[in-house]
Amino acid sequence: SSSMMEKAREKGVPEDDVIFFPNWSDTAHFQQEKDPAAVRERFGIKDGEKLVLYSGNVGDKQGLEKVVEAADVLRNDGYAFVIVGEGAGKRKLVDLAKKKGLSNIKFFPLQSFDLLPSVLAAADCHLVVQKKGVADAVLPSKLTNILAVGGNAVITAEKDTELGAFCSQYEGIAVLVEPESVGELVEGIRKAVNCDNPNSIAKEYAKKFIDKERVLGRFEESLQELRSDRI
Repeated sequence: SSSMMEKAREKGVPEDDVIFFPNWSDTAHFQQEKDPAAVRERFGIKDGEKLVLYSGNVGDKQGLEKVVEAADVLRNDGYAFVIVGEGAGKRKLVDLAKKKGLSNIKFFPLQSFDLLPSVLAAADCHLVVQKKGVADAVLPSKLTNILAVGGNAVITAEKDTELGAFCSQYEGIAVLVEPESVGELVEGIRKAVNCDNPNSIAKEYAKKFIDKERVLGRFEESLQELRSDRI
């Protein structure tokens, strides 16, 4: 990431030895024909409901308890929350949702890679959620595929992190909110579901900068240039 490159320079690595090699997406796979209606039926999403999706690791660093609390705030507003994935924090989330008596949040296991484009395309809003201090120098790998399908993401990160700078640089690519704030998360969700879907800014970014073939091609060119400079 750009932040990691800057840290390398600060530690004295020569500029010519620093190569940008970002997480990529198989954009061709994620921009193929999809069947979001079948996925919404699979997840039990009613007609007219807004699907808010978190797909990925269900661990402790994400702070997904705030997602359950946001579902509580929006329980009567036509929002259906779906958490797809496994992890050490899942049992706690399931218990919290049950304790609150929430019927608008559902949990599913990881979905197959073949089905993933349709799963991501079915969502009206994607959640890229992390606690304070976690989102520093990286762009989460889950974000690349969200961008590839043109998803509207709500990202929880401080403005001075890699994610914060990313959202500022590419205005409209996602909705940035302060981490660990239920109020901001709810407002971010409300904003995201009213954005154009698919998000053309996100799709164009994915095509230009994180397409698998382009990333690997640029990386190979960089290595060849580095090699030729040292022969």
